[in-house]
Amino acid sequence: MALFAEFGPLRQLPPEEQKVQEKIGELQMLITENYYQCTEEILKGLGQLYVSDERMKHNIDKAGGNGTADFVRQAIEIYCSRELSV
Repeated sequence: MALFAEFGPLRQLPPEEQKVQEKIGELQMLITENYYQCTEEILKGLGQLYVSDERMKHNIDKAGGNGTADFVRQAIEIYCSRELSV
């Protein structure tokens, strides 16, 4: 949840901003290094889960402030679009 807390102050930026996108890359790396290979497809699915699962959304918003879960989902969508198009 600490990483989601770091997204809180970034919500003032557009989700496509480089700082935000770098933080999404950190999230993907954190998952890969500690849990499982987090592909762009998996990351995109996680972004959807962050807003569709009420418990997950609540915890993410609690860590980073109201709206953080949806902001992260939007940023993941952009990140994955760029990654898949390269």
